[in-house]
Amino acid sequence: NQLQRQLARRTKGSNRWLKTKQRINKLHGKISRQRLDFAHKTSRQITNENDILVFEDLNVKAMQKFNGSMVADNVMGLITQLSKYKAELEGKLYHEIGRFEKSTGICSECGQRHVLTLNDRRFTCTACGAYQSRDLAAAKSIASTGELDIIAAGIVARVTPASQQKQSVKTKAFELSKLDFGSEKKTQPSC
Repeated sequence: NQLQRQLARRTKGSNRWLKTKQRINKLHGKISRQRLDFAHKTSRQITNENDILVFEDLNVKAMQKFNGSMVADNVMGLITQLSKYKAELEGKLYHEIGRFEKSTGICSECGQRHVLTLNDRRFTCTACGAYQSRDLAAAKSIASTGELDIIAAGIVARVTPASQQKQSVKTKAFELSKLDFGSEKKTQPSC
């Protein structure tokens, strides 16, 4: 911002104007590299911590029309692309839910749908009374929708490991479905 003001005060085409312009370009390059580094580190962390990655298909170009450069500057689309290629590289499962699938305003406890404005960052469910963050509830909704999609497609099946069968608290565990060629029946897992 300070460099932009300096550039505006200089005579266009002069040596001092060119030097200030170079400094601005150098700064923009540094910021661009920092964003790319952040996107790589975030996508690497997401890919390392999960075997199944579920993302929401975002129309970033349409979002730019409403929010302008704010959307262009953040790296939502880039993190999604990097996570996808890293998941495929490591043999992990990547899935995107549809662009028009409702994810915002769904209670993470009971599944009740709510109509929220962009200013509503937290909401109280009208059905169960749970007070929750809009973004966290949307993330849980995206995860459960993606989970149901890949189970319905027959890509994975939910299993209960033998070590957890007698425990009251169970973590989610999935197994890749093994389909016979030309058959829709899933083979039984051998434990």
